[in-house]
Amino acid sequence: MSPDEAETAKRAAEKSLQQAQAHEPEVEAKLTESIRVKEQIRAHDRANAYSDWIEGIVLGRLSG
Repeated sequence: MSPDEAETAKRAAEKSLQQAQAHEPEVEAKLTESIRVKEQIRAHDRANAYSDWIEGIVLGRLSG
């Protein structure tokens, strides 16, 4: 690799690093939102399971 090619590669790597660092807050925000949504889904699933359990008890008593 010639010195010019090395310098060009170095500049490209620096530019790529700067772009990645500039997008870091956006990526972090998306990750945080994803975690929040995942927790909401888990809570919703727990509530549905509990509701189904209660419904099973009630229907069991009504049919018994």
